[in-house]
Amino acid sequence: MSATVLARLLRAPGEIARACRDDDPEVRSIAATSLASIALGAAAFGGVLGSFRGGAQILYGAAKVPLAVLATLALSAPAFHALAAVLGRPWPMRSIVALALASAGRSSLVLLAFAPALWLMLDLGMGYHTAAIVASGAYAVAGFAALSLLVRGLGEGKGRLTTAIAFIGVFFAVGGQTAWILRPYLVRPRATSVPFLRDREGSFAEAVLTSVTSAAMYSDRPYRIDAPAESDAWERNKDTRSREVEEDFVEEGGQ
Repeated sequence: MSATVLARLLRAPGEIARACRDDDPEVRSIAATSLASIALGAAAFGGVLGSFRGGAQILYGAAKVPLAVLATLALSAPAFHALAAVLGRPWPMRSIVALALASAGRSSLVLLAFAPALWLMLDLGMGYHTAAIVASGAYAVAGFAALSLLVRGLGEGKGRLTTAIAFIGVFFAVGGQTAWILRPYLVRPRATSVPFLRDREGSFAEAVLTSVTSAAMYSDRPYRIDAPAESDAWERNKDTRSREVEEDFVEEGGQ
């Protein structure tokens, strides 16, 4: 691992991207340092997430977050190479792989920076839902850090915007599905068992669509005290939902 490359990944992403694109002699050092950054940063963040449940979930989280990152890269890099060639940037595969690794390495360093703060917040009693939101925010910031380096690597010229949009679409689609397959990362403390993987239960896209549809249909119902229930099913499930909310409230220390 090179301390110089680490510093440049964070402070000079444009230089790193240019070196990868131009197949500079230091590409090997950039790739090796990026792999080490993924192993360290993503594993630390995953382990901190797993500490919310404790036990085996700490090891599971530390293993699955780097695995999700590397699996996303392995599946995305060939697509990046093909898209770049079709859109006027016929770079060697080695340049594309180095650029993808550098992007993931940078995002993993951002996750590593978030890990101590998240650990402290969990230790102070942060609840499940709040932890999920904070972790999602950290992932989002890390993802944008990766994309900023990836897009810089495209250089100037015709088709830059189209190539960037294509890369971003592939990155989020593959990354989202990979993370979905490897869940759970954050497990409730009251869970009696901790599986390494959950059942497939559809796809990431289906889960997003279901969540959006549910939010649009039911988000206002618990707060409308002057309107009758729209269905008998809603009334039958009201007690169950209230009990689940109460359990979450108790579990999260009354937050």
